[in-house]
Amino acid sequence: EKARLENLINNTEISSLISAIGVDIGNEADYPAVKERLRYNRIIIMTDADVDGQHIRTLLLTFFYRQMSHLVAQGHIYVARPPLYKVTQKKQARFVATREEMATELLDRGLKDAVLEAHPRKGGMPTEITGERLAGLMKFAAKLEESLQLLEKRGLTLGVFLAKLTKEGLPAFKAVAAGQENWLYSRAQAATWREEMQKKLGRELVVGDAGSSGPDIFYCQEIHEVHDINKALLQFEPYGFEPSDLIPPPSVAGREPTPRLVLISGENRKPLVTLRDLVQEIRRMGEKGIHVTRFKGLGEMDPEELWETTLDPAKRTLMQVKLEDAAEADEMFRTLMGDKVEPRRDFINKHALLMEEIDYHGS
Repeated sequence: EKARLENLINNTEISSLISAIGVDIGNEADYPAVKERLRYNRIIIMTDADVDGQHIRTLLLTFFYRQMSHLVAQGHIYVARPPLYKVTQKKQARFVATREEMATELLDRGLKDAVLEAHPRKGGMPTEITGERLAGLMKFAAKLEESLQLLEKRGLTLGVFLAKLTKEGLPAFKAVAAGQENWLYSRAQAATWREEMQKKLGRELVVGDAGSSGPDIFYCQEIHEVHDINKALLQFEPYGFEPSDLIPPPSVAGREPTPRLVLISGENRKPLVTLRDLVQEIRRMGEKGIHVTRFKGLGEMDPEELWETTLDPAKRTLMQVKLEDAAEADEMFRTLMGDKVEPRRDFINKHALLMEEIDYHGS
């Protein structure tokens, strides 16, 4: 972030990039003169689809935004999107670009002719959920499952956390003061609690990093995915489901209770212990008849694969970079590499587990 311009120019990779493009760094106003020297009408950034590739792309976009923003403004900068997955079906191979697209395809395949049978808690005739209504339920459930997995990666047990549910929803702020933990609904509540604890203890509490400890330490950590969880819990209500349907019911007299949910597909009936099992089972059904693998990085592809997935103009996916895209990358870079600790801490708390999630599902 503090690198001087001369150090930037002396960097071997940056120097080679500038020479290849044919345009000097600096955002001169005379665009026609710049275009005259520009060697390529399209400058395409090609990086792997994993987390490391995202970091490299952010660095390059930051460079273009700061040093050659006229090229961004005039639409010369593009990002190539290599596929994340290879799908083989009946000896025919095709590629899927993103994790979201792959997850959607598996859900769509699994939902075909599926019926969800929901049995009332107090007995009675079951309700069948089918078609568009089941698809809508799955949309909410799949999004919720992602948030719940992130929550559990933080070491939070779902059953214990759901016990904190009130009319306000689940608390999204974990505050710790002098080793004592409290869950709250806003930073303002956390600040008030800190003042109360300082009065109670008779000393000032110093703000520390999330996870830090000590008799004089206070920190407040926002659990960002809780906001999405609260929204999803409200969306389940019209279907007759409650938060307790997300966790296994307690045993009665040492015996497991009859599952409330049964997923039906053709002649097959699959009892489901929790609503979370529904997402996994639908995806498993969607994988029948196809073989899904994480595809290679750009450097691992042979020439034919590289042409087929990323270079062929008839098949490739190119995204033109707008000034706002480059500005967003610049802001991310500034946040991570700047001098201010608080914005960097908040960014890492919000995105670190998500980055891990991207790599995990792509492995």
